[in-house]
Amino acid sequence: MYEPPSEQLVRQLTELQLCQPSDLRRARGRVKRLASDLPAFDSVWIDSLVQLRLLTPYQARQLEIGRGDSLRVGSFVTIDELGRSHRGCTLLVRRLDRRERCVIKRQLVDVESASDLHREMTIAAGQMKGFAHPNLVVPNEVLPLEQKSVDLVCRYVPGLPLNQLLVRRGRFPATVVFEIGKQLLEGLSALHARSILHGDIRMSNIRLTDNGLAVLVNGAIQPVLHPFMTIHDDLTLDHYDGIAPELIGTGASRTVSSELYSLGCVLWQLLTGRPPIISADPLAKIAGHQTRTIDDVRVWAPDTPVALAESIRQLTDPDVEMRPRSFEEVLQHWGRAGSYSRSRLRQFKRLFDGAAPHFMGAPSSDRMSGIVWTAATVFALVGGVATFYENGLRNELLSIARNLESVASTTAAPTNGVHESIKEESVDSPKRTAVKGLLPLPAPSSDGIVLLTERGPYEASTRAAEGQLIIRGAAGVGAEIQIGNSPLTLSSSQVILQHVTIRRSAISRSGADSLVAMVMVRCNQLSISNCEFLGRTEGSERDGEVGESVTAVAWKPASSRTLGTSSIMVDNSVFHGDGVSIVLAQTPQGVQVENTLKTGGGEFLALGPKSEGAAMRLELNHVTLRSSGPLLWMAGESARIAGLKPIEIQAKNSVFHLADMNSGLIVVDDDKIRKDSASSVVMNADESVVEPGTVLLATFSPQENRYLPVDADEQFDGLVASEIKFRGEDVRSAEDGAIAPIQGPRTSEDARPGIEPARIGNSGD
Repeated sequence: MYEPPSEQLVRQLTELQLCQPSDLRRARGRVKRLASDLPAFDSVWIDSLVQLRLLTPYQARQLEIGRGDSLRVGSFVTIDELGRSHRGCTLLVRRLDRRERCVIKRQLVDVESASDLHREMTIAAGQMKGFAHPNLVVPNEVLPLEQKSVDLVCRYVPGLPLNQLLVRRGRFPATVVFEIGKQLLEGLSALHARSILHGDIRMSNIRLTDNGLAVLVNGAIQPVLHPFMTIHDDLTLDHYDGIAPELIGTGASRTVSSELYSLGCVLWQLLTGRPPIISADPLAKIAGHQTRTIDDVRVWAPDTPVALAESIRQLTDPDVEMRPRSFEEVLQHWGRAGSYSRSRLRQFKRLFDGAAPHFMGAPSSDRMSGIVWTAATVFALVGGVATFYENGLRNELLSIARNLESVASTTAAPTNGVHESIKEESVDSPKRTAVKGLLPLPAPSSDGIVLLTERGPYEASTRAAEGQLIIRGAAGVGAEIQIGNSPLTLSSSQVILQHVTIRRSAISRSGADSLVAMVMVRCNQLSISNCEFLGRTEGSERDGEVGESVTAVAWKPASSRTLGTSSIMVDNSVFHGDGVSIVLAQTPQGVQVENTLKTGGGEFLALGPKSEGAAMRLELNHVTLRSSGPLLWMAGESARIAGLKPIEIQAKNSVFHLADMNSGLIVVDDDKIRKDSASSVVMNADESVVEPGTVLLATFSPQENRYLPVDADEQFDGLVASEIKFRGEDVRSAEDGAIAPIQGPRTSEDARPGIEPARIGNSGD
């Protein structure tokens, strides 16, 4: 039985700007299905709005128990409660009339001291006005005084605190701890430039984001709440894990030296997996810091590099005079955190999505004398790849994926996913002859870095390394690698491409069929940042040259045993051409794409016909497909076996503009398509747009030689259908690839979907 929501519920939803009348109309169908022949009470409406992602579960609970008005906090509406203690709570909120998310730190205080504390916090927030740093968060606003609480507004940082990550995975690798330390030092140094100290450096106050940032939150709050550390302070146990001995019971204020001591204790704990002083008694922890020298970190983590261990020993020295004098002094020895630091932490954070840790240890000597395995052998070129114009798009996708699988499957892989011994070229491979006008690609350094210091173009060749392999263009250079008859072939446990343009040159017809992809990669973790892939050449067919598009990247994991922890990350990049952007020979655990533009008729992702039906999550944020082929072409077990878990797609602020709206945003294509093909994929979208009439899911019929739409609208939630207009006509231009304002619900100029052109480009930091 259909009944409208109560007037009280409608009032609360409207005043809190949680729903619009159009949203309630959208919910009617769900309400009718949920209520069946029963009256549609408010709880049914609330459940429907949660399913439509218009309400969060926290908001729904407050509305159901009659506390909907409590969701309003000043000019904010509460989204969720992030944490609570006897001393207050942390709320995730957004400003009314905006999409901006913030955090409100609510500090419960005594009524008699509330006014003084509010005044002191307001003064402190005024000193920090205008401060912004990616690695540090401080209050930027103090709300009007409540009777028993002081409410502080801070920037929201999505990410898990380090204490939770440490519990889940155990101690961190030294390379990761080093990058975390550098990022935190930069934030602390920037804050101290304003003569302000954080004052509460501990594991639970450090977030590790998906974007590879280590962020210190709750800055400058504790010094106001507790100016001096005493044994009578009502603090949680972890407050005492890094308390500098000179602060205990002396009435001394926090200093740079005490901050460095706390930071050293955090790094020590990350490396060892345990606090420096172990006790469940705060007094015992305090006594330990006062009377003991913290052990050398190598006692508990013997694999810690000497330089890092010595630096932490200095930071945690009980004698103030023996510690460094400033944050900048430490940074001068450690170096600044650049794009590599963020990339390293991004890849590390992705490992936490797996079912078990997968951290690479140092290679042993016996492993180094094992199998000789090179990427040149793995990706030996194979012929017979059909072109778009001769045999059609489907044939090319099948051919690329099958060729990649057949070659890789015949190659001996390392038993543990790490290359035991790697040569630059296979002994059986023909010697490469230099191409006139091209620079030779440098060999990797001892730490696996190939630094391109000139614009080039460089000649594509084979490069491999153990542990990690980084191909990086130097800052401001705009380095370019040119692809002729042979691909750029890369193999390592972790492959990173940064600030490089990969351009296909016109090639002879004799070599056209042998080029499977411009870049062929075998690794566990692949990261592509600020790169351009120009797969379409503009040359004519004079002199027997061809200029059709080719696949940009072909990927396969280093080992089947590492497939469960494999991941691919792409950000701030451009794929231009009618070829596929990324062909996946196997199903990685996750693919994350941010602020990336795909143009031309090829698919963005293609999942190979021999891929296993493993769970995969595709995350998109500010991604634009412009006059493109489908977002995902699925083959393999995920497309063939009924009942498997669907591939999960999370699309935020993205634009899907297809060259052919009837081909399908997602295509399921295999020799035998699963009977429940409508359940092969599920998409949850937020502020993401398709053009009206776009087929969301399609299968390919070989008999009819065309794509057939599948009724799967229930698998696609939240997509907005609206006409898409781009700023300009140049499809290669990131600026022209931004979109004009669209007509759709809950979309504003501040939250415009699609790419953010200012962050895209191959120019270096």
